[in-house]
Amino acid sequence: MKSVVYIPWIHGLLTIDAISLMEKGLIAVKQRLARNIVSRRKALRLSQEQLALQAEVDRTYISQIERAVGNPSLLVLHKVAEVLEVDVVALLMSDGEKGRG
Repeated sequence: MKSVVYIPWIHGLLTIDAISLMEKGLIAVKQRLARNIVSRRKALRLSQEQLALQAEVDRTYISQIERAVGNPSLLVLHKVAEVLEVDVVALLMSDGEKGRG
């Protein structure tokens, strides 16, 4: 018998398997975001500290995002994207998706 979990902001009941899939999806997005930020930051020859100062966020937070540990808000993503001279969407895209854009 599968365990069932009720999450108030989601209509219906979810199995533990479904929650696990959602978590895996979120981890994949955070890892993709991290890779894209690191890659673009290095292409612009910026240090984490320089990126943080220009985006007006703490350097340790940039480090967390780049290690896929942090969960940045849309405001932080917007600030980081502006400094990196890309759209927020570009930071979330996979390499394959970038080639199609």
